Amino acid sequence: MQPMGEEEHRFTEADLEPSPEERSAARRMLVERAATTAGVLAAGVWAGGLVALGFCAAPFVFRMTPAPFSGDAMGAAFARFDQIALGSAVVLLGAEVVRTWAARRHGRTVTARVRRFAAMLLAAMAAYMGLILTPRINDLHRAGAQRGQGAMGAELEQLHQRAEKVSQMELLLLTAAVALHVFTLGARRPEDEEEDEVSAPLPPGPRGEP
Repeated sequence: MQPMGEEEHRFTEADLEPSPEERSAARRMLVERAATTAGVLAAGVWAGGLVALGFCAAPFVFRMTPAPFSGDAMGAAFARFDQIALGSAVVLLGAEVVRTWAARRHGRTVTARVRRFAAMLLAAMAAYMGLILTPRINDLHRAGAQRGQGAMGAELEQLHQRAEKVSQMELLLLTAAVALHVFTLGARRPEDEEEDEVSAPLPPGPRGEP
């Protein structure tokens, strides 16, 4: 017999439904996966463009096309690509904001912080390349400067070398960013939604005693 005052619990379909905490964890996981996908795609587009332009097209264009046509052509190509890089940087930063919100306490790890720092450093490099280096290089090309000839040519050579170094650093950081995005993506659990709750002491009684 059932003790008085206790009702028999009957198993229903409602018992199979996820709890509010489980639904919240699933939504956050979905949002984090979407942000991770956007960040990885942005980094992939950026890195692919660097390889295609800086390491494949540029050496052959400058070698096989006479000046000033080679400089004008590659200058226009890099100016267009800088816009893509800046857009990719914005997507990367946006992905970090979304992932930080969705991850909650899991976003406070060392690897997550390194990933966010890499995204900010990449954005700074994209701005430096697109707003300072490339416009100055194109101005020198339009002024008739040739690498290694005269004062303007010396400046042009220096800027080209600096742009190559920045591009190499960007490629390394982009590879690291993709790896960090993948390795820091974990499953959200219902208990993660209770991160702000403070553990209180157990009430007095048999259950509160060791």
